[in-house]
Amino acid sequence: MPKTNLLSRKRVKILDVYVDSSSTSSLLTAIGQKLASRHKFYIVTPNPEIVLEACKDKLLAKIINDADFSIPDGVGLKLADPNLNIIHGRKMMEELIKLSKQKKWKTFFLGFKNGPMLDKNGEPATDLDSKVNKDIVKQINKLKPDIVFVGFGAPKQEKWIWKNKDKLNVKCLMAVGGAIDYYSGVKKLPPKWMQSLELEWLFRLFVEPWRLPRIFKAVIIFPLKVFVNKYFA
Repeated sequence: MPKTNLLSRKRVKILDVYVDSSSTSSLLTAIGQKLASRHKFYIVTPNPEIVLEACKDKLLAKIINDADFSIPDGVGLKLADPNLNIIHGRKMMEELIKLSKQKKWKTFFLGFKNGPMLDKNGEPATDLDSKVNKDIVKQINKLKPDIVFVGFGAPKQEKWIWKNKDKLNVKCLMAVGGAIDYYSGVKKLPPKWMQSLELEWLFRLFVEPWRLPRIFKAVIIFPLKVFVNKYFA
């Protein structure tokens, strides 16, 4: 069952996982309350591909369902519930950064550039990566950030958060995928007209054609699975 928290809000079940269906402002308020309460928590941002993965990966499903906030990231999720309020993880991260500047919260960005290489279970891939992981944990605990944005890609980042959260002296961990690269300017954002039409997936396919199998899952396999689950389960 979905976890309760400081915000009374609607939660929607999509296949095997729960996601929030609340406005950005409501979620920001709730996250701010959580940060003020000093209780450690984490945020996930499932999209159609992650939801599909969770259907066959019970640990990933548990991690998502145990999260304090599960933000629906991907317009395709509306196929399961047309009333679902989609909030892109990248935009939520940007809003949290703005809020952090106002509240003087400390933030830490963790991803491929400054973190270990991980296997599919969220574990360091080599002995060297294990050392890097230990060093990162020490560094984070020394800095004591309020929010750590984790961008290893799904499902590695979710599993890394799950396995390392109790070691970290932080208030909030958020899985953000490639949002760090867009925020830092390493990757180019889609044109605003494509963003407004929810066509970011098409832009990514153009600039990163290797994404085709992943986009196929999100655009073709996910809708089919939702349809079958809705009418034949």
